[in-house]
Amino acid sequence: MEAITYKYYQEKYYGNILNEEDFKRYEKKARRKLSSFTFGRIDCLQNVPDEVGDCICDMAEKISLEESKENFSGIVSESTDGHSVTFEKKQSIEQMNKELYLIAVGYLNNTGLLYGGVCLCSTARNW
Repeated sequence: MEAITYKYYQEKYYGNILNEEDFKRYEKKARRKLSSFTFGRIDCLQNVPDEVGDCICDMAEKISLEESKENFSGIVSESTDGHSVTFEKKQSIEQMNKELYLIAVGYLNNTGLLYGGVCLCSTARNW
């Protein structure tokens, strides 16, 4: 599978959060993660459906958003009497993977790409 282009990101996905350099970096991370979720099935696609392209763009934005956070993303609570401040921690890797998987399910649920079993049709084509 070819990388999703910045042109696709802007013109088909209508993305405007990432600049071109950042998009290239995060698109690659998102594509690798989606390949893992699909058991490598997207790597065999010659024509990339919009569902896959949009999913990768959405995941790239999510990864970018999470990586842009500092170790602590914001104040959750503050007490002025004893001056106690509680910060919200950045997401764990496990939580991030869950959210990325939910994005993938939203786009690819009815495509068969997330199927965990063996697909004889695609297996036969790859031999």
